[in-house]
Amino acid sequence: MKKLTDKQKYFFENGFYIEKNVFDTKDMEDIFINFYDICFNIAVKNNIKNTVVSPNNVSYPSDLKDLDYLVLSIFNANKDLLAEVYDTFSYSLTFMRFLGNKKVENITQELLNINKNSSLYGWTNRMRIDPPSDERRTYGWHQEIFYTIPNTKFLQTWCPMIRDTTIENGTIKIKKGSHKEGIAKQSWNEIEGKATQIIIDQNITNKYKTIQLEMKVGDILFFDGHLAHRSGKNSTKDEVRFSLVGMWNDTSYKGFKAPLPNFLSRTISAKEYFNQIMD
Repeated sequence: MKKLTDKQKYFFENGFYIEKNVFDTKDMEDIFINFYDICFNIAVKNNIKNTVVSPNNVSYPSDLKDLDYLVLSIFNANKDLLAEVYDTFSYSLTFMRFLGNKKVENITQELLNINKNSSLYGWTNRMRIDPPSDERRTYGWHQEIFYTIPNTKFLQTWCPMIRDTTIENGTIKIKKGSHKEGIAKQSWNEIEGKATQIIIDQNITNKYKTIQLEMKVGDILFFDGHLAHRSGKNSTKDEVRFSLVGMWNDTSYKGFKAPLPNFLSRTISAKEYFNQIMD
């Protein structure tokens, strides 16, 4: 039997592992400029007034407060537009390059205890945007097992984006060792105005110590799909929390089947567009 590495031992025992300094300043600068550009153009196209400088003249991190102002201008004008920001950024070339970090791939393969040549499939890799006091997507204690592809082998990644995460701006919380529960007893809750909440029974989460993981830009958290976790509340006045969330699945696992893509137009359908042009 192959001997476990130190990373694997820590991960299997605690349910999580943090790798320091995976991303550098240039990585975050590229993310910042690309995300700023997307927000700026969505604001312009929707006639949202703002006083920030053009994307052509911004720099990181000196103009971070301008990005906060820009995001909050969009959020306050039309909360639904943030979904468009999410989706545009998630399929941008800059973000795809960021996701393709080779070190992240290698560590994921190691922690999943799979061959270094095994292919990984990304699921719902997004940069979360959490404005102050917005708790529509703040979940209770949950596992990721019902938020991903059913019957698969995966782990989740999470890291600060653009700025450090702190207790004040609502960094991630975990229940160390709770992954050993396997699939915990939980309830499915659909609450108006909020994302679906699949919450672990309190008598289970109470058994484990809560750790709030304040993290620096550049560091990344890997955690088991059964680890109980949740985000904190962003209690700052005007500081947006940006964080990477996403999962990596082992495509060689027997139960894995890639889901069918389902892209819906925000405007008109392909047929409607055809008819509009041809008629």
